[in-house]
Amino acid sequence: MPTETSEVRLFELDNGTMSQARLAMEVWDYERYAGHRVWEGVRGTIGRTYPFWQRHRYTRSESFPLLYAVLAGKEEHLLDNRRQALAADVKGIAVAVWVNTLPRLKRGEPWYEIGVDDPDRRHRRYPEPVGR
Repeated sequence: MPTETSEVRLFELDNGTMSQARLAMEVWDYERYAGHRVWEGVRGTIGRTYPFWQRHRYTRSESFPLLYAVLAGKEEHLLDNRRQALAADVKGIAVAVWVNTLPRLKRGEPWYEIGVDDPDRRHRRYPEPVGR
């Protein structure tokens, strides 16, 4: 939950046990979650839609929380390959995604940005639900 001094951050920890395709699908699931809109209003009235995540979880946030993917559980060169493959698999994603390997994080190395938050593009991909 957000506090007065910090925003929510999402973390996806990969221990190297799932396939590369499954990892990429899980990251794309965050975009689908961010794009999901719900209808608010009584049947037959003028209502509105709102982002599901904003209404129910992160109401102080104007933008979808950052997603940090941490890769662990394999040798470092394999994790680096996995990081590069993940970046290619999620190219064009419309949520902010940062990735790094656990060994690099332990050494204090910076995160790699592989996705940028783009609410307009997300809204085009996930249009308004039909009113009731």
